[in-house]
Amino acid sequence: MYTPQRLFGEVGSSTDVLGHEPFLERARLQREQEQDASARLALGAYVVARLVDRLLTLEVEPSAIQGFHWQLEAVRRHLTELPSDAPETAHLVGVVEAISADGLATPSLWKSISAYAYFLEHEGRLEESLEMLALAARSQGQNTPAGDFAAYALFAGRLNRMLARWDPAIACYSAAEEAAALAGDSNSVLRGRLGQGAVHRGRGNLPMAREIAENAVRDATELQLPDAQVIAYADLGSVYALQGLRLEALGAQYQAFQLSRETPQRMRALGDLAIGLSEIGALDAARLAFQIVADSDASVLVRANALLELMDLESSVGNRVAFERCRTGVQLYQERMSPSMLVDYHYKMGVGFARFGQVVRARTSLTTSLELAERHRLNAWYFKIEQALAGLANDSAPQPTCRQSTDLSEAPVIREMEMGLREYAVASGN
Repeated sequence: MYTPQRLFGEVGSSTDVLGHEPFLERARLQREQEQDASARLALGAYVVARLVDRLLTLEVEPSAIQGFHWQLEAVRRHLTELPSDAPETAHLVGVVEAISADGLATPSLWKSISAYAYFLEHEGRLEESLEMLALAARSQGQNTPAGDFAAYALFAGRLNRMLARWDPAIACYSAAEEAAALAGDSNSVLRGRLGQGAVHRGRGNLPMAREIAENAVRDATELQLPDAQVIAYADLGSVYALQGLRLEALGAQYQAFQLSRETPQRMRALGDLAIGLSEIGALDAARLAFQIVADSDASVLVRANALLELMDLESSVGNRVAFERCRTGVQLYQERMSPSMLVDYHYKMGVGFARFGQVVRARTSLTTSLELAERHRLNAWYFKIEQALAGLANDSAPQPTCRQSTDLSEAPVIREMEMGLREYAVASGN
């Protein structure tokens, strides 16, 4: 019942079939950019993935053990040529060291592959992470316990959602909820449910996303599940923000920030909070929050998003130098961005160009943003981008507006948040 095929589909077993294209694509791009070390790491990941493929065929092709041994030795030699100080090299070496010479898939193998998949996600290499996650699940086999299957399903759901693959994401999250219920893991049940809510939010179905998030906040609070509470409050804050409920959104996001016990969760919540603070004109607090996130050791995509939002803030107040500085920083992350972030990146860049009177560059960026939104069915973006393009055509492009503090920014609850952020910045060395 809980098999890899349920999450990843049928995977060809023949090692003669070319697979793991995301690694080859990364190698090609890095070669074009003359980044030889990065290209070699991508090829290293490819040959390691192919080695695991070969290992997993030995059950049905035991006579191929000699060829497997040759391939194993060749891969070991290849890994000695990779940069020894690169974290990715350490992950690849760990995977190969976990491969048994007798051709058996051991627990240390799928754990090592899973750790590598998490590393790839942290680096913003989502396609590659999904490839490795599928290998980890296949390595664990057809009789994966319900709890382990739920963890794979949540991970796969998140990656598919970030890649705007809505139907596979829903399928994975639903499978995670079902398996977690069987395993008696209430925290993962709620995470599976919240994942489905996040897909609805991405597709523009805000009433459904809000209902799921509000119910999850209630259930997580009653069950005293702080990790699920953090995700539920963060998701609820995102829905409230999209619905224009600004103070409610900030309250939920600040709750997520305060409840977070781990840096990745805390920085995601802080990034969302900073966006809300910026929108109500609490600009000093917003800048501080964005900078804390950008300087943190959160994932590449979380740090990139903080810089992206800071870029938009600076263009909105007419600070062209700061806008260009942020734009240069964000550009470094472009190839690792998820589809929704790429749409946002080109949109905010286009709006920024328009604010500074660069109409041609603005139109190019906004058109690219619209094409990406259509390609990935990001429905919630269409009207927003089309409105910005229409503004360019009607000579009513957005202009920098030296925003003043609004009444909302003076609310006592916002002042309390700002003081809390400053205390956190001092305590964390920012």
